[in-house]
Amino acid sequence: MTLLVEHVGFTTVQDAGRRGWAHLGVSHSGAADRGSFHLANRLLGNSPGAAVLESAGGVAVRATSDTFVVITGAECDAALNDRPVSHCQPLLMRAGDLLRVSTVHHGVWMYLGVAGGIDGPEQLGSHSHDTFGNIVPLPLDNGSELEVGVLQGPPLGMDTPVALRNSERVAIAAGPHGYMFRQDDLVDIFRQPWTVSGEPNRVGIRLMGPAVHRDFTDELHSFPLVRGAVQLTPAGELVVMLADHPTTGGYPVVGVVLPLDVDRLAQARAGARVTWQWRQV
Repeated sequence: MTLLVEHVGFTTVQDAGRRGWAHLGVSHSGAADRGSFHLANRLLGNSPGAAVLESAGGVAVRATSDTFVVITGAECDAALNDRPVSHCQPLLMRAGDLLRVSTVHHGVWMYLGVAGGIDGPEQLGSHSHDTFGNIVPLPLDNGSELEVGVLQGPPLGMDTPVALRNSERVAIAAGPHGYMFRQDDLVDIFRQPWTVSGEPNRVGIRLMGPAVHRDFTDELHSFPLVRGAVQLTPAGELVVMLADHPTTGGYPVVGVVLPLDVDRLAQARAGARVTWQWRQV
């Protein structure tokens, strides 16, 4: 069976990512919002790492044979043959049916899962499209046909979907470079709210906020980065690393966002306000 992509929009194929290649400069990649990705596969009864479509909206797919699909993640307008359909509810698509996802109302990334998962070529053990490293096992264009794995049976449809939460309060732990700042200055960085800036992307999220005092001039040697690392740039902005982050960096890491809240930040739109909640880990 295949799924025909009639309109691709800003859409990529994503799975659980590729582990074990950071030493060669290859990021983990995978779904930007891991929670919504895993929910799509649970609702369909897929294996946990099955590949899905991740989109910022404007995607349309047509079934070439009967299959089940589900939409999770960002809240959006979706219609099956022009009939509105529900979020987080498995849908039966008959051969020839057209599913169209248009306007995203809340959040950034929506996930379109298909029973059996998206199949096809892998690179370094994953189907994921890495936008930073330009690793594209399954390129998408209008008219692309995607192979779909073997359907194991009717979807489970058994889960407790959680509404997409605002990113206003984000849990963060201390980063490795706090020693480079006076304690009062470090506290001030996270005492006041910051605002999401720029268009959504899978590499990192940029935050604008209060003026940050830096009383050091030495540059750091490059060091490993992880998803959720919060870098302070020379311009005084914070950048939180997301799924396609570079594997090394040279700006101070002043904090690390806890994994579940990285999902929330990935869904934050420009203009959203972010406040910080310190956690001990």
